[in-house]
Amino acid sequence: MVSGNLYSQQGRDVRASWQRIYFNCAEQFMMYCKAGRFHDSETQNLVLATRDPKEQKRLARLTKGFQSAGWDEIKSNVVVAGNMAKFGQNKELKDLLLGTGNRLLAEAASLDRVWGIGFTAKEAEAMANRERWGENRLGMALVEVRKRLREETC
Repeated sequence: MVSGNLYSQQGRDVRASWQRIYFNCAEQFMMYCKAGRFHDSETQNLVLATRDPKEQKRLARLTKGFQSAGWDEIKSNVVVAGNMAKFGQNKELKDLLLGTGNRLLAEAASLDRVWGIGFTAKEAEAMANRERWGENRLGMALVEVRKRLREETC
């Protein structure tokens, strides 16, 4: 399933909590954790103060002491954790994700070859060779979340 819809929208306004902190979307969780990785509580607080995912992302780019290697070590696990909270605490979303069965999930983001596939859904569906796709980290994270949610219900 190639998707740019609600399964993958990191910025979709869905309230979820983690360690007694409430987040308005998975993007906010990710950006909060990004700042936290480098012990930048000031940026964490700024990220929590806005509900706008674009602003959250912009603020996190200002994280003091940021080092790509340090973030790269944990970013995929952070996205899995944030989406576990998002889908695990929202029955409607959980049911939608579980309803994807065993299908491949992909973020159809033409400008993002790390979290997405680097193509629109239409382009990807017309493409026979998935080797040209980007990393699709978000899609892979959602597949992992789906697997964990299934295990919880067994």
